[in-house]
Amino acid sequence: MMSASNAFTVDLEDWYHGLTSTNRQPHLWPRLESRVVANTEHLLDFLAVHNVQATFFVLGEVAEQYPDLIRRVVAAGHEIGVHGYAHEDIRRLTPERFAAKLDRTLEVLASLVSQPIIGHRAPYFSIERSTLWALDILAERGFVYDSSVFPTRNMLYGYPDAPRWPHRVQTRICTLVEFPASTVQVAGLTFPVVGGFYARAMPGRLTRWAVRRLNSEGVPAIAYVHPWELDTGQRYSRVTPREQVTHYHGRHGLQAKLHQLFQDFEFGPLYDLLDLVDAPVHCMGCSIS
Repeated sequence: MMSASNAFTVDLEDWYHGLTSTNRQPHLWPRLESRVVANTEHLLDFLAVHNVQATFFVLGEVAEQYPDLIRRVVAAGHEIGVHGYAHEDIRRLTPERFAAKLDRTLEVLASLVSQPIIGHRAPYFSIERSTLWALDILAERGFVYDSSVFPTRNMLYGYPDAPRWPHRVQTRICTLVEFPASTVQVAGLTFPVVGGFYARAMPGRLTRWAVRRLNSEGVPAIAYVHPWELDTGQRYSRVTPREQVTHYHGRHGLQAKLHQLFQDFEFGPLYDLLDLVDAPVHCMGCSIS
């Protein structure tokens, strides 16, 4: 097992990348207000106050449009990882298209980041049994770890058969470390915690209980947030009833919840956890259990 330290991660994207109804209409994006710079700068200030270093999984499109923003993230001491180019669900991509988008993002980031880029997170946590081929491509590009597996199921994504703790996965050429999104089990059921909508919707004391529960089991919490989740001023009127809940609910209380989380627990970037992973290797294409 591993010592109980935790990781804080950021999916660096604009609000319309993550909103399902606008995500699939990229022709609309130039006409929508971009708020990613101000939102990310606010988050950087918040993390600095709490002396928290994080891993920022960056969209290639955001890096291409706002290179100075990425330079500010790097200057603040945070790790840079890849979040795809245009927030595309890997399940809708061919291996060739995924590789091309990955290479484009790496090319954009190469001029902005001096340290090797070793981490990846797929939009929509879209690495599951049908897309394990993506891990082969990541290994071929020199990535060391991935954080794209959500070991439960919701209406958009999930890989409920995957291990709930950090583990190694065998690819064609080497092993990669997989840092799955955090979940806890209660009465035989698996519940997502410490990230995104779940952190916004859950009472803060319940989230802190979940982190303590994970740490007591020797497992780090992998927390994640999007800069737009701290933006209480942005509204988009043409959302579905589901999006009204999943995209907007709980924004006003999130910063206070994170403040308390940082008071009670230690968080850092994902690369700090790499040396702590001591787990069996799971073979590609096999039943993961």
